[in-house]
Amino acid sequence: MSLANLSFFVNEAGTNMKRSAMMAFITIATIGIALIMMGAFLLATMNLESFLEQMQAEALVTAYLKPGFAITDAKTLSLRLTSLSEIEDIEVVTPDQAARELFSSPDDQKLLQIGISEESNPLPTTLRIRIKSGNHLESLLEKLKSEPMIDNISYGEDLFQQFHGMSQLLWLISLVIVIMLGLASLFIVYNTVRLTLFMRREEIVIMKLVGATNWFVRGPFLVEGFIQGLVGSVLAIIVLFAAYQFMLAKLVELIPFFTANVGFDQLFKLSAKLLMMGIVLGISGSLLSLRDISKFSKSTPEGV
Repeated sequence: MSLANLSFFVNEAGTNMKRSAMMAFITIATIGIALIMMGAFLLATMNLESFLEQMQAEALVTAYLKPGFAITDAKTLSLRLTSLSEIEDIEVVTPDQAARELFSSPDDQKLLQIGISEESNPLPTTLRIRIKSGNHLESLLEKLKSEPMIDNISYGEDLFQQFHGMSQLLWLISLVIVIMLGLASLFIVYNTVRLTLFMRREEIVIMKLVGATNWFVRGPFLVEGFIQGLVGSVLAIIVLFAAYQFMLAKLVELIPFFTANVGFDQLFKLSAKLLMMGIVLGISGSLLSLRDISKFSKSTPEGV
Protein backbone atom coordinates (compact mmCIF):
# COMPACT_ATOMS: atom_id res chain seq x y z
CA MET A 1 0.00 0.00 0.00
CA SER A 2 1.47 3.35 -1.06
CA LEU A 3 1.52 6.44 1.10
CA ALA A 4 -0.75 8.22 -1.39
CA ASN A 5 -3.38 5.47 -1.12
CA LEU A 6 -3.19 5.53 2.67
CA SER A 7 -3.61 9.31 2.70
CA PHE A 8 -6.62 8.95 0.39
CA PHE A 9 -8.18 6.30 2.63
CA VAL A 10 -7.73 8.45 5.75
CA ASN A 11 -9.23 11.52 4.06
CA GLU A 12 -12.17 9.53 2.73
CA ALA A 13 -12.75 7.94 6.14
CA GLY A 14 -12.74 11.36 7.81
CA THR A 15 -15.13 12.78 5.22
CA ASN A 16 -17.47 9.81 5.56
CA MET A 17 -17.51 10.12 9.35
CA LYS A 18 -18.39 13.81 9.04
CA ARG A 19 -21.21 13.03 6.60
CA SER A 20 -22.57 10.26 8.84
CA ALA A 21 -21.69 11.80 12.20
CA MET A 22 -24.63 10.19 14.01
CA MET A 23 -23.80 6.70 12.75
CA ALA A 24 -20.14 7.19 13.64
CA PHE A 25 -21.15 8.37 17.11
CA ILE A 26 -23.41 5.34 17.61
CA THR A 27 -20.63 2.96 16.53
CA ILE A 28 -18.02 4.60 18.78
CA ALA A 29 -20.45 4.71 21.72
CA THR A 30 -21.41 1.06 21.23
CA ILE A 31 -17.79 -0.08 21.15
CA GLY A 32 -16.97 2.14 24.15
CA ILE A 33 -19.87 0.92 26.30
CA ALA A 34 -19.15 -2.71 25.44
CA LEU A 35 -15.47 -2.32 26.35
CA ILE A 36 -16.33 -0.54 29.62
CA MET A 37 -18.55 -3.44 30.65
CA MET A 38 -15.94 -5.98 29.55
CA GLY A 39 -13.21 -4.11 31.42
CA ALA A 40 -15.35 -3.79 34.56
CA PHE A 41 -15.86 -7.55 34.78
CA LEU A 42 -12.19 -8.23 34.04
CA LEU A 43 -11.12 -5.72 36.72
CA ALA A 44 -13.47 -7.33 39.25
CA THR A 45 -12.00 -10.74 38.45
CA MET A 46 -8.43 -9.44 38.73
CA ASN A 47 -9.16 -7.84 42.11
CA LEU A 48 -10.77 -11.03 43.41
CA GLU A 49 -7.77 -13.11 42.34
CA SER A 50 -5.42 -10.56 43.89
CA PHE A 51 -7.42 -10.66 47.13
CA LEU A 52 -7.25 -14.47 47.12
CA GLU A 53 -3.48 -14.39 46.68
CA GLN A 54 -3.20 -11.88 49.54
CA MET A 55 -5.34 -14.11 51.78
CA GLN A 56 -3.15 -17.09 50.94
CA ALA A 57 0.04 -15.14 51.61
CA GLU A 58 -1.18 -13.81 54.96
CA ALA A 59 -2.61 -17.11 56.12
CA LEU A 60 -0.53 -19.33 58.37
CA VAL A 61 0.26 -22.87 57.34
CA THR A 62 0.29 -24.95 60.53
CA ALA A 63 2.29 -28.17 60.51
CA TYR A 64 1.60 -30.59 63.38
CA LEU A 65 4.53 -32.81 64.32
CA LYS A 66 4.17 -36.50 65.12
CA PRO A 67 4.34 -37.52 68.82
CA GLY A 68 7.70 -38.53 70.16
CA PHE A 69 9.86 -35.78 68.68
CA ALA A 70 11.64 -33.41 71.06
CA ILE A 71 11.60 -29.61 70.84
CA THR A 72 15.19 -29.70 69.58
CA ASP A 73 14.03 -31.87 66.67
CA ALA A 74 11.31 -29.32 65.86
CA LYS A 75 13.84 -26.48 65.92
CA THR A 76 16.19 -28.42 63.67
CA LEU A 77 13.34 -29.02 61.21
CA SER A 78 12.42 -25.34 61.42
CA LEU A 79 15.97 -24.25 60.52
CA ARG A 80 16.02 -26.66 57.59
CA LEU A 81 12.64 -25.51 56.27
CA THR A 82 13.60 -21.83 56.56
CA SER A 83 15.97 -22.34 53.63
CA LEU A 84 13.02 -23.10 51.34
CA SER A 85 12.28 -20.29 48.88
CA GLU A 86 8.53 -20.37 49.61
CA ILE A 87 8.83 -19.65 53.34
CA GLU A 88 8.97 -16.17 54.87
CA ASP A 89 9.10 -17.11 58.56
CA ILE A 90 8.61 -20.10 60.89
CA GLU A 91 7.60 -20.13 64.55
CA VAL A 92 7.98 -23.23 66.70
CA VAL A 93 5.08 -23.62 69.17
CA THR A 94 5.59 -26.04 72.03
CA PRO A 95 2.68 -28.00 73.54
CA ASP A 96 2.91 -25.81 76.65
CA GLN A 97 2.66 -22.61 74.58
CA ALA A 98 -0.25 -24.05 72.60
CA ALA A 99 -2.08 -24.92 75.84
CA ARG A 100 -1.59 -21.40 77.23
CA GLU A 101 -2.95 -19.91 74.00
CA LEU A 102 -5.89 -22.30 74.00
CA PHE A 103 -6.76 -21.53 77.61
CA SER A 104 -5.99 -17.81 77.57
CA SER A 105 -8.54 -16.50 80.11
CA PRO A 106 -7.63 -16.40 83.87
CA ASP A 107 -10.25 -19.01 84.77
CA ASP A 108 -9.00 -21.33 82.04
CA GLN A 109 -5.44 -20.83 83.26
CA LYS A 110 -6.44 -22.12 86.70
CA LEU A 111 -8.04 -25.19 85.14
CA LEU A 112 -4.94 -25.64 83.03
CA GLN A 113 -2.69 -25.66 86.09
CA ILE A 114 -4.93 -28.19 87.81
CA GLY A 115 -5.78 -30.53 84.96
CA ILE A 116 -2.90 -30.58 82.46
CA SER A 117 0.74 -31.22 83.23
CA GLU A 118 3.68 -31.17 80.85
CA GLU A 119 3.61 -34.97 80.67
CA SER A 120 -0.15 -35.25 80.07
CA ASN A 121 -0.46 -32.40 77.55
CA PRO A 122 -2.12 -33.92 74.46
CA LEU A 123 -1.32 -30.98 72.17
CA PRO A 124 1.41 -31.61 69.57
CA THR A 125 4.42 -29.48 68.79
CA THR A 126 3.54 -27.28 65.82
CA LEU A 127 5.27 -25.13 63.22
CA ARG A 128 3.51 -21.93 62.20
CA ILE A 129 4.73 -21.09 58.71
CA ARG A 130 4.21 -17.79 56.90
CA ILE A 131 4.68 -18.01 53.13
CA LYS A 132 6.08 -15.30 50.86
CA SER A 133 3.27 -15.41 48.29
CA GLY A 134 0.00 -17.20 47.72
CA ASN A 135 1.47 -18.63 44.52
CA HIS A 136 3.90 -20.66 46.63
CA LEU A 137 1.21 -22.46 48.65
CA GLU A 138 0.81 -25.57 46.49
CA SER A 139 4.54 -26.21 46.07
CA LEU A 140 5.14 -25.70 49.81
CA LEU A 141 2.39 -28.16 50.77
CA GLU A 142 3.96 -30.83 48.55
CA LYS A 143 7.33 -30.35 50.26
CA LEU A 144 5.82 -30.39 53.76
CA LYS A 145 3.88 -33.59 53.06
CA SER A 146 7.14 -35.34 52.21
CA GLU A 147 8.64 -34.54 55.65
CA PRO A 148 8.59 -37.66 57.90
CA MET A 149 8.32 -35.63 61.13
CA ILE A 150 5.10 -33.87 60.04
CA ASP A 151 1.85 -35.63 60.92
CA ASN A 152 -0.79 -33.20 59.61
CA ILE A 153 -1.03 -29.82 57.86
CA SER A 154 -3.73 -27.16 58.26
CA TYR A 155 -4.12 -24.05 56.10
CA GLY A 156 -7.85 -23.34 55.75
CA GLU A 157 -8.27 -25.55 52.68
CA ASP A 158 -12.08 -25.27 52.50
CA LEU A 159 -11.97 -21.45 52.56
CA PHE A 160 -9.34 -21.30 49.82
CA GLN A 161 -11.28 -23.74 47.66
CA GLN A 162 -14.40 -21.58 48.00
CA PHE A 163 -12.45 -18.47 46.98
CA HIS A 164 -10.87 -20.35 44.08
CA GLY A 165 -14.30 -21.54 42.94
CA MET A 166 -15.63 -17.98 43.09
CA SER A 167 -12.66 -16.77 41.05
CA GLN A 168 -13.17 -19.42 38.38
CA LEU A 169 -16.91 -18.67 38.23
CA LEU A 170 -16.26 -14.95 37.82
CA TRP A 171 -13.74 -15.64 35.05
CA LEU A 172 -16.33 -17.82 33.29
CA ILE A 173 -19.02 -15.14 33.65
CA SER A 174 -16.56 -12.51 32.38
CA LEU A 175 -15.72 -14.67 29.36
CA VAL A 176 -19.40 -15.16 28.49
CA ILE A 177 -20.13 -11.45 28.88
CA VAL A 178 -17.08 -10.48 26.80
CA ILE A 179 -18.20 -12.80 23.99
CA MET A 180 -21.82 -11.56 24.10
CA LEU A 181 -20.87 -7.88 24.19
CA GLY A 182 -18.28 -8.43 21.46
CA LEU A 183 -20.86 -10.06 19.19
CA ALA A 184 -23.39 -7.30 19.92
CA SER A 185 -20.82 -4.61 19.12
CA LEU A 186 -19.78 -6.47 15.97
CA PHE A 187 -23.41 -6.65 14.83
CA ILE A 188 -23.93 -2.91 15.33
CA VAL A 189 -20.68 -2.01 13.57
CA TYR A 190 -21.62 -4.35 10.74
CA ASN A 191 -25.03 -2.75 10.23
CA THR A 192 -23.67 0.79 10.55
CA VAL A 193 -21.04 0.19 7.86
CA ARG A 194 -23.64 -1.59 5.75
CA LEU A 195 -25.95 1.43 5.87
CA THR A 196 -23.08 3.72 4.97
CA LEU A 197 -22.19 1.41 2.11
CA PHE A 198 -25.69 1.63 0.64
CA MET A 199 -25.75 5.40 1.09
CA ARG A 200 -22.56 5.63 -1.01
CA ARG A 201 -23.37 2.88 -3.51
CA GLU A 202 -23.45 5.24 -6.51
CA GLU A 203 -20.00 6.57 -5.62
CA ILE A 204 -18.75 3.00 -5.25
CA VAL A 205 -20.15 2.00 -8.66
CA ILE A 206 -18.40 4.96 -10.29
CA MET A 207 -15.11 3.98 -8.63
CA LYS A 208 -15.56 0.43 -9.94
CA LEU A 209 -16.29 1.71 -13.46
CA VAL A 210 -13.04 3.69 -13.57
CA GLY A 211 -11.06 0.61 -12.54
CA ALA A 212 -10.89 0.67 -8.73
CA THR A 213 -10.24 -2.75 -7.20
CA ASN A 214 -12.42 -4.19 -4.47
CA TRP A 215 -9.70 -3.65 -1.86
CA PHE A 216 -9.24 -0.03 -2.96
CA VAL A 217 -12.98 0.51 -2.40
CA ARG A 218 -12.79 -1.26 0.96
CA GLY A 219 -9.84 0.84 2.12
CA PRO A 220 -11.70 3.94 3.46
CA PHE A 221 -14.26 1.77 5.28
CA LEU A 222 -11.52 -0.30 6.95
CA VAL A 223 -9.70 2.86 8.03
CA GLU A 224 -13.00 4.21 9.34
CA GLY A 225 -13.57 1.02 11.34
CA PHE A 226 -10.02 1.27 12.71
CA ILE A 227 -10.54 4.90 13.79
CA GLN A 228 -13.92 4.17 15.38
CA GLY A 229 -12.53 1.16 17.26
CA LEU A 230 -9.49 3.15 18.39
CA VAL A 231 -11.52 6.14 19.61
CA GLY A 232 -14.11 3.91 21.30
CA SER A 233 -11.46 1.90 23.13
CA VAL A 234 -9.49 4.98 24.25
CA LEU A 235 -12.66 6.59 25.63
CA ALA A 236 -13.61 3.31 27.33
CA ILE A 237 -10.18 3.04 28.99
CA ILE A 238 -10.37 6.63 30.28
CA VAL A 239 -13.91 6.21 31.67
CA LEU A 240 -13.18 2.76 33.10
CA PHE A 241 -10.08 3.75 35.04
CA ALA A 242 -11.58 7.03 36.23
CA ALA A 243 -14.55 5.07 37.60
CA TYR A 244 -12.18 2.45 39.04
CA GLN A 245 -10.18 5.08 40.96
CA PHE A 246 -13.43 6.65 42.21
CA MET A 247 -14.73 3.28 43.42
CA LEU A 248 -11.42 2.51 45.14
CA ALA A 249 -11.55 5.81 47.03
CA LYS A 250 -15.11 5.09 48.18
CA LEU A 251 -14.22 1.54 49.22
CA VAL A 252 -11.28 2.80 51.29
CA GLU A 253 -13.66 5.20 53.08
CA LEU A 254 -16.19 2.44 53.77
CA ILE A 255 -13.66 -0.33 54.49
CA PRO A 256 -10.47 1.15 56.02
CA PHE A 257 -8.47 -2.09 55.79
CA PHE A 258 -9.30 -2.57 52.09
CA THR A 259 -6.30 -2.44 49.77
CA ALA A 260 -6.23 -2.76 45.98
CA ASN A 261 -3.51 -5.17 44.90
CA VAL A 262 -3.88 -4.83 41.12
CA GLY A 263 -0.55 -3.38 40.01
CA PHE A 264 0.26 -0.91 37.26
CA ASP A 265 1.58 -3.66 34.99
CA GLN A 266 -1.74 -5.52 35.20
CA LEU A 267 -3.69 -2.34 34.48
CA PHE A 268 -1.40 -1.59 31.54
CA LYS A 269 -1.95 -5.08 30.11
CA LEU A 270 -5.72 -4.70 30.54
CA SER A 271 -5.61 -1.33 28.73
CA ALA A 272 -3.63 -2.88 25.87
CA LYS A 273 -6.17 -5.74 25.61
CA LEU A 274 -9.12 -3.34 25.54
CA LEU A 275 -7.38 -1.20 22.92
CA MET A 276 -6.77 -4.22 20.70
CA MET A 277 -10.33 -5.48 21.22
CA GLY A 278 -11.76 -2.12 20.17
CA ILE A 279 -9.64 -1.99 17.00
CA VAL A 280 -10.46 -5.61 16.15
CA LEU A 281 -14.19 -4.94 16.62
CA GLY A 282 -14.08 -1.88 14.34
CA ILE A 283 -12.09 -3.56 11.57
CA SER A 284 -13.94 -6.90 11.81
CA GLY A 285 -17.34 -5.21 11.53
CA SER A 286 -16.17 -3.35 8.45
CA LEU A 287 -14.68 -6.46 6.86
CA LEU A 288 -17.87 -8.48 7.38
CA SER A 289 -20.05 -5.79 5.82
CA LEU A 290 -17.67 -5.41 2.83
CA ARG A 291 -17.21 -9.08 2.03
CA ASP A 292 -19.58 -8.93 -0.99
CA ILE A 293 -18.70 -5.47 -2.27
CA SER A 294 -18.19 -6.83 -5.78
CA LYS A 295 -21.98 -6.99 -6.25
CA PHE A 296 -22.09 -3.19 -6.51
CA SER A 297 -20.31 -3.40 -9.85
CA LYS A 298 -23.32 -5.23 -11.28
CA SER A 299 -25.56 -2.18 -10.94
CA THR A 300 -25.24 1.23 -12.50
CA PRO A 301 -25.92 4.58 -10.90
CA GLU A 302 -28.69 6.80 -12.06
CA GLY A 303 -27.68 9.08 -14.94
CA VAL A 304 -24.70 6.96 -16.02
